[in-house]
Amino acid sequence: MNVRPQTQLREMRKGLELRPDEIDIRRIAPVLVPAAFFAVGNWPGPHARLRAGDIGLTWAVVLTGQAMRYVDFEMQEHWDALGIDWKALALRNLAEHSGDRPGTHALRRDDGEVYGVVFMHPDGLGPSRLLLRDQLSAFFSGGYQVALPEMSCALAFSVGLEKKELATVQDLVDNCYQNGTRPLAPGIYAPEDLLPEMESAPLGIGAVGNLCQGP
Repeated sequence: MNVRPQTQLREMRKGLELRPDEIDIRRIAPVLVPAAFFAVGNWPGPHARLRAGDIGLTWAVVLTGQAMRYVDFEMQEHWDALGIDWKALALRNLAEHSGDRPGTHALRRDDGEVYGVVFMHPDGLGPSRLLLRDQLSAFFSGGYQVALPEMSCALAFSVGLEKKELATVQDLVDNCYQNGTRPLAPGIYAPEDLLPEMESAPLGIGAVGNLCQGP
């Protein structure tokens, strides 16, 4: 469901006015963003660089109306003072809101077998679901790779794809990265590439070609 820009702006303004003690911690979620967001050094909240050098991790409070507010240092200090493991909570929140079924679309072979899933959730946190590694490892028991071409679009797919299947995945990645509203990263990665660059920084944590194009 598309939300009108005016509604998003209204909800964002309301969310920005909330004090840390007024924020519903059940709405915290991890967010994967371009690492370039942190390049200048003035990002206003906690963040981490990942092993995939062009991808970074931060956190946000998910608001109504498909809006969000990035977690800032004031929120972090408030939750830390209360002893809340908010990074772990953010990942649990995401899992609880994702359900048992990975992804929103499936890439299937002629016999119906799923070889890939696409994450384009209404909350805009599709790529964040790639952090739910236990669920994906269980679904892709033979191993998998991931792609995050756009900030609201991600893919996970089996390793060892046939040439035609890999071409389908690559076309989707290229299309989303080149034509998506908010490009994230153009590559294909191992699940471990989405772990923090520093081990001491825990995460706490159809016509497929047109899926990521805006209206």
